[in-house]
Amino acid sequence: MSAIVRIGERPLKRETAVGIRDGGRSRALLIELHPRHIELRRKGTQRRLTVSYDAIYDLASKLLARAEKGGGK
Repeated sequence: MSAIVRIGERPLKRETAVGIRDGGRSRALLIELHPRHIELRRKGTQRRLTVSYDAIYDLASKLLARAEKGGGK
């Protein structure tokens, strides 16, 4: 099974081991990999956050640059 989603295929859906606080309780983070973006949501909720792969890469690059400069988080 490939972790890469090909155009035209259904999104790959996974439940992570990460717990997100929601109203005092922890809920699992669910992700859906689409060809051009990722959708995130807390288990048991309908609200989805959509993030492009470009935005994820840009943020990771900025965080790495900041860490290399000694800026911490």
